[in-house]
Parts: sequence; C-alpha cells; structure tokens
Amino acid sequence: MYRKRTDLALETRELHAPKGKEDGVTVTERQAGGVRITAMEISPAGEAFYGKAAGRYVTVEIGDVWRGRADAFESAATVLAEELKALLPPGEGCVLAAGLGNRRITADSVGPKAVDGLLVTRHIRALDEELFQTAAFGELAALTFGVLGQTGMESGEIVLGAVERIKPRCVIAIDALASRRLERLASTVQLSDTGICPGSGVSNHRAALNKETLGVPVISIGIPTVVDAGTLAYDLLEELALREGFSAEASLPEGLMEGLQGGKGKGFFVTPKDSDALAAGAARLISAAINLAVHEGMTLRELAEYQGGS
Repeated sequence: MYRKRTDLALETRELHAPKGKEDGVTVTERQAGGVRITAMEISPAGEAFYGKAAGRYVTVEIGDVWRGRADAFESAATVLAEELKALLPPGEGCVLAAGLGNRRITADSVGPKAVDGLLVTRHIRALDEELFQTAAFGELAALTFGVLGQTGMESGEIVLGAVERIKPRCVIAIDALASRRLERLASTVQLSDTGICPGSGVSNHRAALNKETLGVPVISIGIPTVVDAGTLAYDLLEELALREGFSAEASLPEGLMEGLQGGKGKGFFVTPKDSDALAAGAARLISAAINLAVHEGMTLRELAEYQGGS
C-alpha cells in the first residue's frame, strides 16, 4: 500500500484515521483573526497508530497573507504568536530559536531566513539590564548553522551545545516541512510541543530535537514548502478518479506507486516556481510571530524600529 508522505499531523489523520473508531486523537477547531485553527492532542495510543510523538499539534491555515495587505499579515502573525505563547513553558528565562535547514536551497531556507528577522536581545540583557527592562524586551537568542554536509555536525549536537552554554527555558525549532497538497504550501503553519526531526519531510531523517535529547522543552514551528512527487501524482490521480467514477488504485499498473516511493522516484520533491518568494514570505511571517510571542506587548511596528525599520 502506497503511504503518502507529509509532515503535517492534520494531513496524517486525514489520510489514516480509522473510520468510526477511536484513534487516540482529540481534535478541536476554531476561528481567530480570520484564519482557521485546528488543534490536535495525540495520546500515546495515537502515537503508536500515526507514528507521531504524543503531544499537541496546532495547524493554522493562514492562506497567502504574506503576499497581501499589511493588516492581514499582521493579523495572521498575531494569531500565530498567541498559539506559540500557549505552547511556551511558563516562567522567566531565555528563549533560544534555532533556524534549521540549508540557506543555499530555496525550499529549505525558511529556518535560516526566519532567524534573520528575529530581534535577539540576550546580549542586551547581559550588557545593560536597565535598558533591557526599560524597553520591555523578552529575552531571545538565536542561531542558524547549515546542515550536516556543511558543518560535519548534526543539528542536534550544535543546538545541544548552545543549550548547555546559555541554559534557555526552551528552544523554538524552525524548519521547512513537506505537505501532501500543493494548496497547503506556504499557506499552512504547524506548531507542536513535541520537538522536530530535521529532514524528515524529505526522507533525510536526522537526530531528533526534543526534550529528551536537549533537556529543555522544544517547540517546533514550520511551513510546508515542498510536496513529495509520488504523493502529488497519487493525489492528482485520486481527484481524477473521484470525478470520473473509477478506482485510482485499481487503475494503476501494479507496483507503480511503490516504485515512485522507493525506486527512481525516491527523493523527488516538487516546489512552486516562485519558491523564492514563498520561502521569504514564510520566513518573514514566522519571525514576526516569534518576535511578538517573546517580546510581549510590542507591536510589529515597534519591533521594526528596534531592527532599523527592516
């Protein structure tokens, strides 16, 4: 049986939830700021069924707000910030943001580009506590470092070194994801309190970044930028089958989809021709949301002034 590839917990449940049976997942939906928010709580039983870590997954369907009006962008960033704050552990202390991915590959550059837009303040607190308190900053540090082939080190090893040195209260891991549908690219944000496995979306699994490996809570935030080629082909065929009234699986040559998944088609991913704008817009939205969540009480305009109007 061909298993469609996706990083989104919402899509995994859409694909594999048993009909009319308990699957260990609690789902709630609501609207806020003009976007739809779906929260999933996966129990240990659900973890075994879906292959995703038990915990909370929040999917925010933002549309292409990063292309549109400034007020729509700000509204979406504010909604994301509120969802992110709800996942952050309570208390004082530094938040460490880690931008995962390869800046040289457009579809994988969301993490590093998001870090570029963060207002980092840990050094300000260390150098001038009075200024830090007067400006009402939150304490934020950030790092980005490329991928294993560029550094010779696993992402988890690098982040662990930073965690052991600065002892943050939590880590926010930012990464590009894979979706099963083109319409969800750069239009859906997933947040989770379970951490992240870098590279999992493109079948390049690396060591996990989570509380067990780093010793502090890890919140992940990501936006899908690619679709697996085999998954896309199968979805398009299913849409055609639904319209024309035939069975997609019965119409395929035997072994075709398995061949796409494990043979010559393995490792092929699709991204839109405007992926540069997509990645830049996604990164800008994520950095805005993190800034608003950590520097509570500040507006995007105030944050931009501290960043030199960027």
